Amino acid sequence: MKLSSVNYYLDWPVSIKLKNLREFIITNLEKKGDLIRWSIVDIENSIDPFGTKKLKIKAVIAN
Repeated sequence: MKLSSVNYYLDWPVSIKLKNLREFIITNLEKKGDLIRWSIVDIENSIDPFGTKKLKIKAVIAN
């Protein structure tokens, strides 16, 4: 088993409510491999007119 640390950027659309954010993040990160742990490192407001936010996530993934 190989562990890798990944910095991942993810757009957080307005349609995803805060209580569903965890599930949204995990679903997207599991596409990269088996998820061991993750954390949100930064949240930035986007300049687009839709109000999306950009999440910076640090994750450890097993391949």
